[in-house]
Amino acid sequence: MPYPGKGVDRHCAFNDVRYMWSDNSGSAPAWVIAGGDTVVIRGCTALSSQMNSSNPNCRLGYDNNNNGNPPNSWCGYGNPNSGCFNPPIPSGTAAQPTRILGGCVYGTYSCTPINNNYPYGSTNETQLFGGFGLTWTFNLESTSYVTIEGIELTTHNGVCTIGTGSPAYPRACSSSVPYDDYAQNGFITNNATSNIVLQDVYVHGFNASGFMGSIGGPITMTRVFSGFNAFAGWNFDDGKSTPDATGSSIMANYVTMIFNGCYEQYPIKSTYPAQVCYDTNSAGFGDSWSGQGTKLESFICDHCVMAYNTKDGFIGPHTFSHYLKITNSDSYGNMGQQWKWGASPGSTAIFENNLTVGNCRRMAEPLPGAPPGYNRHLSGFCRAAGDVFSFYTAANSTVLFANNTTVGYSATMFDLACQVPGTCGSAHFVFRNNIVLGFLNPKYQTGEVPGLFYYGDPSVKPALGNDLFFNLRSKPCPSFGRSDLICASPEFVNQPPSTLARESQLDNFNFHPRRGSPAIGHGVPGNGVTTDYFGVRRPDPPSIGAVEP
Repeated sequence: MPYPGKGVDRHCAFNDVRYMWSDNSGSAPAWVIAGGDTVVIRGCTALSSQMNSSNPNCRLGYDNNNNGNPPNSWCGYGNPNSGCFNPPIPSGTAAQPTRILGGCVYGTYSCTPINNNYPYGSTNETQLFGGFGLTWTFNLESTSYVTIEGIELTTHNGVCTIGTGSPAYPRACSSSVPYDDYAQNGFITNNATSNIVLQDVYVHGFNASGFMGSIGGPITMTRVFSGFNAFAGWNFDDGKSTPDATGSSIMANYVTMIFNGCYEQYPIKSTYPAQVCYDTNSAGFGDSWSGQGTKLESFICDHCVMAYNTKDGFIGPHTFSHYLKITNSDSYGNMGQQWKWGASPGSTAIFENNLTVGNCRRMAEPLPGAPPGYNRHLSGFCRAAGDVFSFYTAANSTVLFANNTTVGYSATMFDLACQVPGTCGSAHFVFRNNIVLGFLNPKYQTGEVPGLFYYGDPSVKPALGNDLFFNLRSKPCPSFGRSDLICASPEFVNQPPSTLARESQLDNFNFHPRRGSPAIGHGVPGNGVTTDYFGVRRPDPPSIGAVEP
């Protein structure tokens, strides 16, 4: 629409999102908005000089692959490898945050829900895409009280790899003139980034990480997807050992981290568009959340999905959470541990109503929907002993596992350790209403089904109650002499045989106990768990496990 005339505090129209901070002259960038303003991005109109334009999608960074001379001066300060992105967004306030909104938020229709079920690349969020050598695509450093909603952030690179993975496939990217059309990272943050709300945000296809950097305060994520990024879904390690600020926290609801460690196809053609994947044996990485040295006041993850990442499913042992709560979430098909974390003294960890498949060799075989040969450079299956859970707690801490269902063939189901050896006698480990079912995978195990517990520290002593354990090396029922522990098959609907012939037998596992299952009605109510994983109301007494029949 035309400009309404001169003045301030008026609605203004731009035909390119980069005009919000740059005039394409090469001068230093500065936002034209103030803190608390709203920017609505419905789409962009490319200049005639723009290569590989895809209107109405909005390009970030250079318009073409030359050295930034006019008419290609969008960066203003530095080449794409060092600083070709927006300056810090003007901070809003708690009462009036600065808002960057896609058209689906501000329009008459709603945004496509972000989860792991819809066809990738099929979304109505406004797309911003980086290219021609961008190291960082959208800057959230040193800002607070900012809302990003209804935005797809990606790159259009399907021809080269750079920085992550070896050998390069199908070839290495050019990182100097003429640049290849790639971008390394999506959102960049730092330890002054706080009070950020991300909702209906779809981040995918970057040559490194979807999110990169530490944080400095509360981060709220609702319906966020970060997948098919070659290094990690969110890499909190900025390479400078920068600590997160005191009070840093993550509140994640319906967040999906999937196929990180893999370069994405472009254009997207497959259901799982993983063009090629790398792991730590092939100069790759592949964490979903990667918290190297991260200290969080709290991390709450509800309805989260971590799947088919080439390293660990959840955040790793270098993250110290004082309060951790994971509910109604899934982890499966990851090449390392499905769940992995650390804790600080006096911490609380709550793990409830979750579904886990310990199938760390899944990506060793073809995967329906993934391109042939996606796994040609993968070999580090079941890395770091291949445990399903590997975490440690600390002195005076509490760990509650309740109403979960875990199945798989990993060497050990629960690897329990202590931050400072010998000090966890004061820690309380409680396992209640859980199903743990083991399988034998002849391609991984040598005749032994999984172990139930491995005590990395002898001071760790879990308390069990109303749990069902079956087909495991450990035999807790007779050894504990407990009538409330069940060591019989949970009898799931369409339960695979105890010895697997192929990886796909654990795909789309049916976690519902069938009629007559010993898990039905043998749980105990507790801790406010009133519904199962699918939202079905729990009876009294409830079933053992995450799912009612």
